[in-house]
Amino acid sequence: MAVLHKNDIKKFKKGDHVMFELIFKRYYNALFFFAGRFVADRNDSENLVQETFMALWLNRKNILKDSENSVKAWLYNTLRNKCLNYLEKEASKNKYSAYLKTKHLLDVSVLRDFEINEVLFDEIHEILEKALNDMPKQSRAVFEMSRLKGMKNKEIADSLNVSVKAVEANMTRALKHLKVHFRDYISILILLCSL
Repeated sequence: MAVLHKNDIKKFKKGDHVMFELIFKRYYNALFFFAGRFVADRNDSENLVQETFMALWLNRKNILKDSENSVKAWLYNTLRNKCLNYLEKEASKNKYSAYLKTKHLLDVSVLRDFEINEVLFDEIHEILEKALNDMPKQSRAVFEMSRLKGMKNKEIADSLNVSVKAVEANMTRALKHLKVHFRDYISILILLCSL
C-alpha cells in the first residue's frame, strides 16, 4: 500500500471520508492483532479497535503533525489505553482463575510500558530502508514481492523465473538479514506485527 502523504493527512483532518476509509483499511488488521494480543475475546477486540477508529475520527483535528506516523502512533496509543481499561474492568469482575490473573498482570505490565511515537516509527523505517539496501539483490526482490506486495511464493518464482525452493531460500536469507538489523526492536515489532 502506498504511503499516506502530508496532503492526505491534511484532507483527513478536514473531514475527508475517503482518507478515513483508507486509514481504516490500512491499519484495521494490525490493530486487531495488537488488541488480540491482550484481549482474548475476539468480539471485544473488534469493538476496541472500532472504538479507536471512532475516537480517531472525532479527534482528527487534534493530531499534532500531518504525517502518517503521527496517525499511526495516535492509533496504537489510543488502542493501548482502551485495552488497559478493558483489562482493568475484567480483573475487577473476579472471574479469573489463578493463571488468568497472572496473565492479566503480565498483559497490563506490558501495555503500561508500551508507548509508541512517530519518532520510533521513523527510526524503524530508516532501519528497514538500510537493511533493504544492504540486502542481496535477489533476497530483497523476494522479500519485497512477498511482504510488501503480498505475492505467493509460486507467483514470485514465476515472476523471477526461479524455483519455489530458491524463493524460500532467499526469503530465509532476507529474514535473517532483517533480524540482525532489528535485534534491538524485536519486542516492539512482534507487538506491532506491522512493518
